[in-house]
Amino acid sequence: MRTLLMAMAILTIGGCAAVPSTTTMPSDVDTPGQAPVSAPASAPAPPKDPAPAGLFVEMRAASHPGYDRLVFEFGGDKPPSHRIEPVDEVRHDPTDKLIPLQGKRFVRVVFDGAVLDTAQWESDPAKSRRYTGPDRITPGLPLVKEVAIAGSFEAVLSFGVGLSGQAEMKVEVLSSPARLVIDFRRQ
Repeated sequence: MRTLLMAMAILTIGGCAAVPSTTTMPSDVDTPGQAPVSAPASAPAPPKDPAPAGLFVEMRAASHPGYDRLVFEFGGDKPPSHRIEPVDEVRHDPTDKLIPLQGKRFVRVVFDGAVLDTAQWESDPAKSRRYTGPDRITPGLPLVKEVAIAGSFEAVLSFGVGLSGQAEMKVEVLSSPARLVIDFRRQ
């Protein structure tokens, strides 16, 4: 019982410590040589360096009324040049091994001048950047069933897309950030 009472006393005393104020004091006149008074709860995170041009950053997919959207995001001002083609199956570049994907129809998306890792471009390996996301996403949308990295070889990056059926494609290139957007509409 005595130990319990002592522990409660310590917790009570510990809870009475002074808490720094996070209130900004109003100031009608700037005082020379004195910064405005404020105490943020935590320091802001330093800004993240933007990804270099050609570095793959993210793939994401979402369903919208009437279509599914697939987005490939890259560093730089615009995405690398690309080719999109319907295929009977998706094969890995350069091994040519079959990549199993959910779906009945398949599309291959190829980016020239794109990489998953900038080590080949950097003279200092410590400065290299690497894509750290998943190799495959399975959004299970009405049309877009699965997307997988299908190869990264000699600055050519390819993806396989598994679709539930035949689809029309609308392709758009966007900047800030650099993205290739593919909308799939059921035919």
